[in-house]
Amino acid sequence: MIKRIFCIILVVSFIGVLMAGCRKTETNPTDDFGKTSTSEKPYGALKITIKEIGKHGNVILNTSFDEMESVGIGIGDIITVKAGDKEYELPVGTAYTDVDSGKMICRFDIEDNEVALAINYGSFAEAAGLAEKQTTEEDPGYKWEIRVGEVILSLKEKGGYLNEYNARNLVRTDVRTDYPELSDEEFANFRAVTVSGLKENTLYRSSTPIEPALGRNGYAMAAMEKEGIKSVVNLDDSVETMKIYPTFPGSYYSLCAVINPEMGYDFESEEFAAKVKESVLFIAESDGPYLVHCKEGKDRTGILCAILECFAGATADDVKRDYMITYYNYYGVKPEDAAYSIILNNNLVKTLSLLLGTDNFVATDLKAAARQYLISIGLSEEQLNKLAEKLVKD
Repeated sequence: MIKRIFCIILVVSFIGVLMAGCRKTETNPTDDFGKTSTSEKPYGALKITIKEIGKHGNVILNTSFDEMESVGIGIGDIITVKAGDKEYELPVGTAYTDVDSGKMICRFDIEDNEVALAINYGSFAEAAGLAEKQTTEEDPGYKWEIRVGEVILSLKEKGGYLNEYNARNLVRTDVRTDYPELSDEEFANFRAVTVSGLKENTLYRSSTPIEPALGRNGYAMAAMEKEGIKSVVNLDDSVETMKIYPTFPGSYYSLCAVINPEMGYDFESEEFAAKVKESVLFIAESDGPYLVHCKEGKDRTGILCAILECFAGATADDVKRDYMITYYNYYGVKPEDAAYSIILNNNLVKTLSLLLGTDNFVATDLKAAARQYLISIGLSEEQLNKLAEKLVKD
């Protein structure tokens, strides 16, 4: 089968071709900032002027990835950025989401052939004191007053962020024959949630059974019919979008009770809390078995199911195990892989710890914490008792 491997080698090879012939900017290895150039591949420094600042404060530099490689800097490295009298340590990646929200990154944009200093959901220009944004009457309605016109980049740690980068850039295919070791249900990321405290064959999770884009919907549809699903929480589609899919009319799915909360990815937001409340009330007031799905059945589905698992009395190990099955189904990630713990901590443990108000996920009474969380977002004790009747073992 086609191996589901990390994409770093392919990305770097592609970059080398893409950057051929790119415009060069001044390279200035500095004696007091970079390392000496006596090795075969010198680790120096680049003094680079600012080309422009984007609307949201991303600082685009007058450089290319070729130049960064000339001083030993590549994807997955950690660099030092000197901006005026301030210094920052940044990983080198290819997307804002290669770091957590609020974190800095040196981003190489392959499509636009640009190198930028950015913050995922933030303004690097303002945070680093490089520029101040001012409102104007002329289009585009703002201008940047630049205070520091150049920065110095140097290598801090070769490959220091590579495992993290790889874990955030897993690749897969949507071709059934590429996954001969998986059952049809596993290929569709369809499964019963089996954790301690939860009634058996009551709560299921899956990729979308109706959107054809992933090539998995037919397998998911067949699985939900086999298991006799009666109620569906569709976290991805609006009612209108759901009914437009050619797979919906006359399908088993169309015969189920369906709610469409249209949940987003900002798990800290009030909107997310409102969608959780809406979904939980639907389950409490509907007949099971229940299916929760988004598009892939990975992020939004994973967090909502984890909350329900905690409410039912699952252990921390139960919740972790169920969450990571998805990453095996899609990417072949196993517990012994470096990506396993990174994904688990970044995607599940951090998010649940924040929602449940704990700094020690493993040691927390997850059942009590989940109940308190659901109360905090507006659910009553009576409603939670109804939910428990539906999901929790006697």
